Amino acid sequence: MEPNMLHYRIAERGKMHALDKNYTEALRHYKEALKLTQKQQDSELFFQHYSQCVMESLELSGAHDQVISFCENYRSFLEEKQQDVLVRKHKAFVSERQAIQHILKGEQEEAKTLLLEVQKDLGKGKQPITDELLNWLLRGYQVNANQLKRLQQKHNYFIVRKESVNPKIAMDLPEGVSPF
Repeated sequence: MEPNMLHYRIAERGKMHALDKNYTEALRHYKEALKLTQKQQDSELFFQHYSQCVMESLELSGAHDQVISFCENYRSFLEEKQQDVLVRKHKAFVSERQAIQHILKGEQEEAKTLLLEVQKDLGKGKQPITDELLNWLLRGYQVNANQLKRLQQKHNYFIVRKESVNPKIAMDLPEGVSPF
């Protein structure tokens, strides 16, 4: 493996930590991987993927305010990009994740506003989680964490799954390395 793929090996180890529910270590690895990708050409895909991993670990650890803040910053960053189909889809995914955090915090109206924005931009049938959540919210239902978890599992919302991790290449960060 090329030396410039060090970020990939570190991120894979982060995913292993996330699967073990050690989100602090997962985040430490993801953030170092993000830092390493910034120095590379064509790093945008890795940046997007690792950012999703960070948001996922934060969400699963219950840090909903941090995810909301991360999503808001990320959406602002995406606003500055050329609004092609991929950027619009990624922005919709980030908005959906932010809406889910609002639901988990009991802030249904904030979630509804974001989901309406996603559906208006992409149309119905493009984001199944958005469509289902929005349908429930518009009908006045209170969505609880268990309903949300089932919906997320049904639609493979979480990208870090055992079958998608390559433990053979995973590399631990030395203890002293802290990207924070």
